[in-house]
Amino acid sequence: MSILFLFITTISFSQAKELEDVTLEMLRETQSPTDSSAVAEVLYEKAEIRFSIKNSWEYEYKVIRRIKIYTPEGYDQANVQIPYFVGNRNSDRESVSNIEGYVYYEKDGEVEREKIRNSDIFEVDLSDLWEAKKFTLPKIQDGVIIEYSYDIDSPHINNLPKWIFQNKIPTRYSEYSTHIPSEYLAYSMRTKGYYPIESLDEIKEGRIYVRSSASQISTSIRESKHIVKNLPKIRNESHVNNVTNYLPGISYELSSYKTEQYGPLESVSRSWEDVVKTLRETNTYEKEMSRTKYFKENLKTILQDKTLPEDKMRAVFDFVKDRMTWNDEQRIYTSDRLDKVYELGVGNSADINILLTAMLREAKLEANPVLSSTISHGIPLFPTISGLNYVFSHVNINGETYVLDATEKFTTPNLLPRRALNWNGIVMKPNAFEILELVPKEHSLKKYQVQASLDPDGIIHGKCRIISYNHFGLATRKSLDKKDLEEIKLRYENNFEIKEVKDIKISNLLKTSKPLLEGFTFSSDDQKFVEQIGKKFYISPMLFLKSEKNPFLEEKRTYPIDFTFPKNVDYLISMKLPEGYKVDYLPEKTIFKFGDDFINLTYLIEENNGFVSVKVRQTVNRTLFLPGEYEDLRQFYAELINKENEKIVLVKS
Repeated sequence: MSILFLFITTISFSQAKELEDVTLEMLRETQSPTDSSAVAEVLYEKAEIRFSIKNSWEYEYKVIRRIKIYTPEGYDQANVQIPYFVGNRNSDRESVSNIEGYVYYEKDGEVEREKIRNSDIFEVDLSDLWEAKKFTLPKIQDGVIIEYSYDIDSPHINNLPKWIFQNKIPTRYSEYSTHIPSEYLAYSMRTKGYYPIESLDEIKEGRIYVRSSASQISTSIRESKHIVKNLPKIRNESHVNNVTNYLPGISYELSSYKTEQYGPLESVSRSWEDVVKTLRETNTYEKEMSRTKYFKENLKTILQDKTLPEDKMRAVFDFVKDRMTWNDEQRIYTSDRLDKVYELGVGNSADINILLTAMLREAKLEANPVLSSTISHGIPLFPTISGLNYVFSHVNINGETYVLDATEKFTTPNLLPRRALNWNGIVMKPNAFEILELVPKEHSLKKYQVQASLDPDGIIHGKCRIISYNHFGLATRKSLDKKDLEEIKLRYENNFEIKEVKDIKISNLLKTSKPLLEGFTFSSDDQKFVEQIGKKFYISPMLFLKSEKNPFLEEKRTYPIDFTFPKNVDYLISMKLPEGYKVDYLPEKTIFKFGDDFINLTYLIEENNGFVSVKVRQTVNRTLFLPGEYEDLRQFYAELINKENEKIVLVKS
């Protein structure tokens, strides 16, 4: 897969901007100068990192943000939440302090401001490990400017807070600054996105405050500033798996450190080999995968009649899926000793899939954990521990490889949940590692089969059968699971915009080794599919299965287009014509191809003995397209949809 990002760091640097006083001119602005539709706009935001020593190194993260509000739809910018990590130990806990908030408004021709009260700041629990400070700024109305700032003190120096320069509203100025004691700490800095980031980096002499002794030590300070100006709001574009992958941003990860003033810098993680070595030595991967006593008796029962390695793999996989319930937490570390997790029957992704890997190894199979990042977590383009948040299992049987994820009951070997189909994973072998491409090579298939008849009154009756394989089957099984027939009926009626759905049948919902089968009967007099004008019928040959609109409506594209996995979608429609009518016009057979057969559409239609048959196949062979290919792709889909919307014309014979 080609790298998706443009990494731009320019040395030519424009002057950093300081926060100005709020003026009447600012308050009287009625719209953004760059986007008249904007409901609000970030006028200025800055984050700054400075280090000190308490019992060990820690950093102070200072943030200030000023926002102009234009319309009531922008009032939610006044609702502020500051998350921070509390962990399970006091030594892990972050703290939030120095919260200030102001609302600037005009009164009698003067700039006035209202300050938030401490009593208006609340604590909220986000999870077992995270809390937040939350507040709402007062006196919000059209035209006001809000401003808030806060500090976070953190001992977690391995990863500095990531900064995204772009927001859901336009941004005039965004800055991220770091002051790193370079004689003691060294960081790998990564930028991403499709907008240029102006950066300045220089070494100065400075001092670090030592809190325990209330003293200071002299050291060289690497000062870095990163600035982006005049950014548009984040656009909602179709076929984007995780928009944050493509937003202009910056991150710092500790690469080396020094524990003594005159000692050497010690490496933390500079390569994937370093990352794997660090993780391999943790309890999750060193101890928990070697513990087997707690599941041995169950494993013996599971394998008692299994001799083939593939049968053993499937039996262990199905057992873990049935026994364990995923708690929706995506982790690379186990939450507890796995014997306790096993007894409880509930765990995070690492709990469940490390357990799976340990059982597969005990069954004498070559099994290893795969470290990865989910789509929502982002793409780890560089060696990183924090960029990883997920783990599943990899099995090699006589050169045939399988990937297994036991967090969901509808997964099968080599069918990962969609969330895990994110670029590459790292197979952690006992003494080595291997990069594993996660985009599936096998196409997922969905088939729609419709038999219908049109009566002389323009009413269509028929039955529809849907067959789903691989990722289509997984997604549909999840959407149908635990739904009653009435809910499923409403789903069909809403998705297909048909009214009379009956005789619903679902087969193989739990038999994941077989394709999922859905079936129902329908009737419709909706003018959407059949229109009668005078003595002629105008019929959409694909009926309710035709594409309604181009998924790519934007004039320009900022982010790549990601179809996630290769796919085929087949439509087979047979329609009996009403007595006394004949075909006056039939659309032409067509084959559309985009690029080197990256996407194609085959459209075949014919009339024979009072029946019209339509065969359509849409194929996506390549899953990722860059913004430069967007215009051609948009035009291709426009032609494809125009073809699907051509009509058969019937006339009385």
